[in-house]
Amino acid sequence: MTVLRALKIGLVIERANRKNLVALAAVVIIVFGFMFYIKAQAVGNQLVEKKGDYYSTQAILSKFQVKDASEAGDGSDLYKNLTKQKSKIALQIATLTMDRQSMYFEASLQLAELRQAAFELEGYENIAELLPSKLQNSMDYLYFKWMIDAGEDSITDLFQYIPFLLFFFSLVGAGWYIFVSFHTSSILLDDFEHSSLIKGFPVRFDSYILSKCIIALLSIVTSILLIFICAIPLWIMNGLGNPQEPVGIYVGNATLISAIQYITMSVGYMLVISIFVMLLSIILNVLLKNMYLTLFVHFILFFLPMIFPSLISLFPYNPFNFMNFNDILRGVPVDLVKPVDITMNLGLIIMFVSIILMLVIIKTFFSTGKIKRA
Repeated sequence: MTVLRALKIGLVIERANRKNLVALAAVVIIVFGFMFYIKAQAVGNQLVEKKGDYYSTQAILSKFQVKDASEAGDGSDLYKNLTKQKSKIALQIATLTMDRQSMYFEASLQLAELRQAAFELEGYENIAELLPSKLQNSMDYLYFKWMIDAGEDSITDLFQYIPFLLFFFSLVGAGWYIFVSFHTSSILLDDFEHSSLIKGFPVRFDSYILSKCIIALLSIVTSILLIFICAIPLWIMNGLGNPQEPVGIYVGNATLISAIQYITMSVGYMLVISIFVMLLSIILNVLLKNMYLTLFVHFILFFLPMIFPSLISLFPYNPFNFMNFNDILRGVPVDLVKPVDITMNLGLIIMFVSIILMLVIIKTFFSTGKIKRA
């Protein structure tokens, strides 16, 4: 009952906390900001993207001396392969212009097959950074093969409900840790500054800490639900979209899952990351007793693997390597200079172990009085 009593008291206090309202307002602004970004930047416009691919391939071919690209010509195998790639991209552009989606998928599958063959050709390492990686190409191949086998004849509209949510959750990983860090950076600091609040509570202090965690988690869950709510106008105006559309991810190898599975998986990862960040904020609040120092430590731990990717290779089991879960699902560490084969399944195990360790630390210190409360 002590935890319930603390929850009631905490909820009364949190109702007047403007920080929660600011966080919810930020979620609304970010969701609608994504909609504006899609519109302004023509994100998802395959025709624009393929024209960019065409010019990129043309630029790569310009690095070669002019050769005969015919089968019997004197051009290298790589040059001939790239010439065929350019031809397939031109076909993609033509099929998109004529709105022949099934032909577009077939041309895209053939392009992926050409790129797969190019990986083994002499000299490919000199142009590798200008083309999709092996892993990305494998995902593209699986995607277009699925679309052909399923008989699909339409391209995703990002202004439909499910495609928009998929796009949103495929990018949110980069900012979720930062959002939760801001949200929880002062989770205990008001209590340290006003110790009379704590002393006046008719509950144990560790029960009060548990109530603070539950309240913070409820606020975070509300923020996630708000993402789905804000996107509802797209459903009303443009339709639901295809929940079963495939999405390529890396789980030790390239594989496909449905859009709804990716969204569900992302929400699950976000909740686990939120618990991890919240517990770390509690420990940092107790040790540092300063919101800005807490945020500083959060940002250092989060950005170090991004600024220095070699740290991922040196410390692959560092839990902060998995905070940007979108990169892990895309297999970004596999394409580093020193490839690291890590997956989000491994990341979940590491985060769960870290959460348990932090819970033990918090329970031990708060229940034994080894750390002063104010």
